[in-house]
Amino acid sequence: MRALRPMTQEEREFAELHHDLVIDFLRYRRLSVNDFYDIVIFGYLSAVQQYFRNPPVGVDFKAMAFRAMKDAVLRDGEYHARAKRCGITVSLDDVELTDHRQDTEQRIEGKALLEQAASVATLNEAKIIRFLLDGFALHEAARFLKIPRATAESCMESFCFRAKAAIG
Repeated sequence: MRALRPMTQEEREFAELHHDLVIDFLRYRRLSVNDFYDIVIFGYLSAVQQYFRNPPVGVDFKAMAFRAMKDAVLRDGEYHARAKRCGITVSLDDVELTDHRQDTEQRIEGKALLEQAASVATLNEAKIIRFLLDGFALHEAARFLKIPRATAESCMESFCFRAKAAIG
């Protein structure tokens, strides 16, 4: 959306004189003044400025203003209808029911493996692992720890090699 430039005194007077067009437009379109006035007024003011900057030949101001106000309402509708960025949602229909005993066994086994692996981790590796467990990517962990990305990558490669040897 274009930003409105400051209006001249002549444009302000013209806008005030023809302000009833805004109310006429809202009534014609059966739009609530409380909900749509703020949206429509910017289209109207833009039309006033355009009318003074480049007066169209053969088009009266009312038609120009109605078109600009209609476009403002459409832009607002598009804005509110567009897809929003949001997290992934999972429905209970997508979840498979599992045997809780098996889950518990896997968690205990995973914890034991982590304890064995942690015994071979250096201080820097342990810091990186904490970030990774919290859901950060390796490059983000490197940035937070203020170390080069390549250093973090080689550090984790070294850790993985030693952890595999320790776990057997």
